[in-house]
Amino acid sequence: MKIHIKGFILQALARQPGLWDIELAGRICREYRKPEDAYWLGMVRANLADLSASGLVVALSERWRAEDGRLLFNYRISAFGLERMRQTGLA
Repeated sequence: MKIHIKGFILQALARQPGLWDIELAGRICREYRKPEDAYWLGMVRANLADLSASGLVVALSERWRAEDGRLLFNYRISAFGLERMRQTGLA
């Protein structure tokens, strides 16, 4: 059984100093065998917004990707996010 997507995001961010939302979406789509399309990118971004609002992840920077007119965000896990991972058994 696979871990829930928010847990996957937290674990991925805990292993690296920062990841772009588009990179996380690609990893999730490959892991969960989902198409890499606008729906799944939006779903990942919605989860990242929720995790950010909860203080579990922090947006480090943003950049405009002109080829598809998309604003991308680079995220890292927060100290609070790491603590919650330990408390819930994700770490």
